[in-house]
Amino acid sequence: MYDDNSPFSPKDRQKTPEPLKPVQKAAFAEERLTQAILWCELEPGLTITEAALATRFGLGRAATRVALARLSTLGFMLSIPREGWRVLPMSGALVGQVVDARRMAEPALASLTLDAQKSARLFELADMIEAVGGAHEEAARTTRTGYERTFRAELSSELNPFVATFVERLWDHSDRIVHFFEKQGAAPMPALRASAIAAALRDGRADDARAFLDEAIEQFRSFASDALLNNQSELALTGGTKPQEKAPTQKQYGVSPQTGPDRAASRGWTSSKGNSS
Repeated sequence: MYDDNSPFSPKDRQKTPEPLKPVQKAAFAEERLTQAILWCELEPGLTITEAALATRFGLGRAATRVALARLSTLGFMLSIPREGWRVLPMSGALVGQVVDARRMAEPALASLTLDAQKSARLFELADMIEAVGGAHEEAARTTRTGYERTFRAELSSELNPFVATFVERLWDHSDRIVHFFEKQGAAPMPALRASAIAAALRDGRADDARAFLDEAIEQFRSFASDALLNNQSELALTGGTKPQEKAPTQKQYGVSPQTGPDRAASRGWTSSKGNSS
């Protein structure tokens, strides 16, 4: 059968790609705004209108509205009547809640039984994490964070889907906390001991795997606690609000709304579950 979309067909016969459907636009908007929140492009405590968000990121108003409703259910955005939307503030209480929830949920990972293919994938990612090591440069930290999140996503893909969704949201909140404090000048978060976790799971040593997972949670707690104590901003210490942001223009931000930083790889979703926007 002749394919009009073949790169070898005459240009005038190739079909124009179909535009994104509303559900695809909403999914894209959700992913873009999620990344903006996790990487603190939208700073904790910021109040901003739906129109300003749509303009800033080059999104449709309807897709932005759907995405905000979704992010509200996930606990990242708060609706403020007659003002707009507020990004979840940073506070010690939030850190404590995330730590407590992770301590309850993540032990489920220690009892996973992995096949040879999954185990090999974990060791491959662990090698990548170790290769980056403790480098402090921002680009290196971003790369390592991406590998660590992909490693965790590979683990969560073996869980009950309900538990997996809950654990992944906790990791999202943890990532946002780490990114925020590192941007404020905190000492970088230590690397995940991925090789030790992968080896314990491969060998069926559930107690050791649980100990390594607990260690990672304790590292996060210690990192966030130290950062809170050393951070002098009102936002970090009390969760205070920031002024409302007006609708931006391209000139104000210095970049096109459509070309903001692409952080999707840092969450590792595409490698383990095939999600895409």
